[in-house]
Order: sequence, then C-alpha cells, then structure tokens
Amino acid sequence: MKISENLKELYPKINSLLGEIDSEMKDNIKKIKKDYVNNLTEEKIKLLKLICEGEELNFNEMKNKYLNDKEKKLSKDSNDIKEIYNEDLLDTIEIKGKTYFYENKEKGMIYDSESKVVGSIKNGLHVLF
Repeated sequence: MKISENLKELYPKINSLLGEIDSEMKDNIKKIKKDYVNNLTEEKIKLLKLICEGEELNFNEMKNKYLNDKEKKLSKDSNDIKEIYNEDLLDTIEIKGKTYFYENKEKGMIYDSESKVVGSIKNGLHVLF
C-alpha cells in the first residue's frame, strides 16, 4: 500500500507541534511547582506567627529553631515575604528490592514509603537501622 504524499508532509509538522506542547507543559509544571512552594512557605510562616502570638513566644527564636535555612531567609521581614525558594525533593534509592527516599547530604535521613525514618547517610553510605 502506498503512503500518501500529504501524510508524509504532515508527519514532521505533527512531531514539531508535539515538541512544542511538551515544552509548554514542562514550563507550566515548573510554574505550578513554584506557586505551590510559594503558597506552602507563606502558610508555614503565617502559622508560626500565629502560634508565637497566641503562646507569647519569640517569633525569631521559633523561626531559627523550626524553619529550615531557606525559609529563615524568607522571613527576615516578619510582615512580608519577598522571595520564595525552590524546595528540594528527596532522592530515591532501591535497596534489596524496596524503594527508599533520602536527603542527599551527609547525615541525611532515609525514609520508607510510609515516611518513617529507617536510616541515615553516614560517610556517603546509606545505612538502614
């Protein structure tokens, strides 16, 4: 069976359009993730402020104790959040047929699929308890 010349001409056009759609989807996913992280960080800081006000605690002390470094930088001005960070995701590793999630840093924690801490990283090695 002979393929129509028109179909042959459409094939590269379709591939080009699919490439554009793929690129646009990736960009939109990045934007959605950034918006999500922005909202989550803002809510964490608002909640900490409310707790500090209600319990008469020092916001700066609680911020230093409970928020990670990226969130601390964001909340320098306690009334306004100027920048939002990109949250690092956990890496995955498979050990003995099971998938685990871990913080890719020295003394990083290793979690199972139920978010329970099951080990840590020591001297670059994944050590399960």
